[in-house]
Amino acid sequence: MKKTFLFSRENRRLIKILNPLSGITTTQFVGGCVRKAIEGKVTNDIDLATTYKPEEVKKLLIKNNFKIFDVGIKYGSITTFLNNYKYEITSLRKDLNPDGRYANIKLINNWYLDSQRRDFTINAIYCDKSGKIFDPVNGISDLKEKKINFIGNADLRIKEDYIRILRFVRFSLEYETKDKNQKILNSIKKNIRFLRLISPERLFIELKKILELKNFYNIKSNSDWKSILHKVYNLSFFDRLNKKKFLTVNSSYLRLLSLLLICDGKKHIHFSEKFKLSNKESNYLNFIYSQFIFFKRKPYNYKEIKKQIYLYKKELTLEFLYFIFILKGKVSINVFKKYQLFIKRCKPPVFPISGQFLIRKGFKQGKKLGKKLAFFKNSWINNNFKINLAKIQF
Repeated sequence: MKKTFLFSRENRRLIKILNPLSGITTTQFVGGCVRKAIEGKVTNDIDLATTYKPEEVKKLLIKNNFKIFDVGIKYGSITTFLNNYKYEITSLRKDLNPDGRYANIKLINNWYLDSQRRDFTINAIYCDKSGKIFDPVNGISDLKEKKINFIGNADLRIKEDYIRILRFVRFSLEYETKDKNQKILNSIKKNIRFLRLISPERLFIELKKILELKNFYNIKSNSDWKSILHKVYNLSFFDRLNKKKFLTVNSSYLRLLSLLLICDGKKHIHFSEKFKLSNKESNYLNFIYSQFIFFKRKPYNYKEIKKQIYLYKKELTLEFLYFIFILKGKVSINVFKKYQLFIKRCKPPVFPISGQFLIRKGFKQGKKLGKKLAFFKNSWINNNFKINLAKIQF
């Protein structure tokens, strides 16, 4: 393989530590990082496969002053970090008695057998420390032809781990796979109900990866993928993905999620609870929903935008501008650009009255002071952040 990010200073340091014996390959890059290197892309999420047992990996890393995380050690995996890279180092293994979520493992010393337990051919390409490729299941050929092929029988591989349904959707979208494999689609339809056995956190992680695809908007023309995301996540409004230009530039997974989820009802609340979203994620969806409902009754203009900036900060105000623009017929492109510039340039208003100011005017500390302060603030906000202190009756 040509020189790529795989041979960065950090990666070379780690793979040298995990290949201490001259002339013997004990550890190789594998999976997504190799796939991206072949494509000329980069990633800081590095998977390595090794003939060493997990305890041996731990000793090698600790000896070289790496901090290790071994929460996945029962599956043969050790995690570590170096600068901006995350490494998952997994011992060669066979998966025994998988139940659709988990499997028992047997550590092995055979690279080919390790490849056989992986999901897709494009994820079973190995690369050693010198750049030599080991491609036991012809993953490079499938990668060039943009084919997402399961290793072995698709139905059996899905039954081993039902999350592979969503991974198949993700890679098919990413590589814009055009071949429609009806056998795989039939297996997905037959097994999709079993995704309820997968933890909500794991399901949401996979959804985030799908939403973060640069070409996610292409899903609008694929009824199969839309149907799967609707069944698993109850996402509906794929027709909102019609403004390609604005969906391919800096669209966060939350922005796309809100577009597919927010409606007159409150299903975003159920979604947040079901998939155990963080407070930040839940608050984002709640904000978009509250403003969506508010602006169904009120005009969306500079005055209201300024209120949003004061109450919710610029970042969220910009997010809602994207949301309301992408909804058909709400905001024209020229008006969008003017509002966007206004938000970026607007200095958040500062309320000119403080509790100390009212105390100097004769108010005593207590509930009345708080109520009066709140009254003045609401009046100031509703009057487009203007107030004449000289005319106020205290």
